[in-house]
Amino acid sequence: PLTPAAPASGFITERELLTRLPISRRTVANWRARKIIPAVKLGARVLFHWPSVEAALLRQQELSR
Repeated sequence: PLTPAAPASGFITERELLTRLPISRRTVANWRARKIIPAVKLGARVLFHWPSVEAALLRQQELSR
């Protein structure tokens, strides 16, 4: 399993995302820029909707098969 359950809202910070996925901050930035994972920017904060991130990664996995 990747991680424990997401918070009730489902939104997590980049730091929380990095604890759930074994990737670097640069990879997160690249994936955001390439629209591989969805993110929401609120002012200076970037949040990730964990269920959407999981779904996007599963879609990527299907495409690479």
